[in-house]
This record gives sequence, C-alpha cells and structure tokens, in this order.
Amino acid sequence: MPQRKFEYGPLATGTYTAMVSLTCLIAIIWPSWLVAYVSGLFFLGFGLRPLLDWSGLLERYSDMEASLEERFHRKHVDKKRLQIERKERDKKYKHSHYRDPRLPPNW
Repeated sequence: MPQRKFEYGPLATGTYTAMVSLTCLIAIIWPSWLVAYVSGLFFLGFGLRPLLDWSGLLERYSDMEASLEERFHRKHVDKKRLQIERKERDKKYKHSHYRDPRLPPNW
C-alpha cells in the first residue's frame, strides 16, 4: 500500500466530522443549500488531497515549512552557542590570577 504524503491534522479532521454531522441540520434549515453543501463535503473528503498532490502545492508548502523551521532552529542554535562562548570567556577571566602591572602594589 503506498504511503500517503500527508495526513490531515486533528483540527481539520474534527471540523470535517462536525460538518458531516451537521448535514441533517442544514437540510432542515436551508434545503436550498443542501446540494452545494454536500458537494463541498465530497470535494473536501475525496478531492482535496489528490488536487494538492497533482498541483504541487503540497511540496511547496513542505519546502516552505522546512525552511522556516530550519531558520528558527539556526537562530536558536546560534544564540545558544554565543551564550556558551560568553560564559566560557567570563569564566576564564573570572578565575584568572593575572595581576595587571598598572595596579598599585597590594591592591
């Protein structure tokens, strides 16, 4: 069985389930909208995923998401590395027993 490229998240799945469960209410309150509503549900259920695969929007979204995540992690790693370097430098100077010759004796 071929592996799907993506799965809908819990928010999208829950929204779709709620829309399906509201179909009877839509049929009672707005019967003129029922055909459009059901056709929209069929498109969301069966047509959206193949459309995203065919158009290439899924790959573009995945690339954009990966680049944003990489940029965020790069900034975080650079910030953490700079913090560690500063801490090591401060530790080196703090525990140094070097006396500056310009200071007076017994300072």
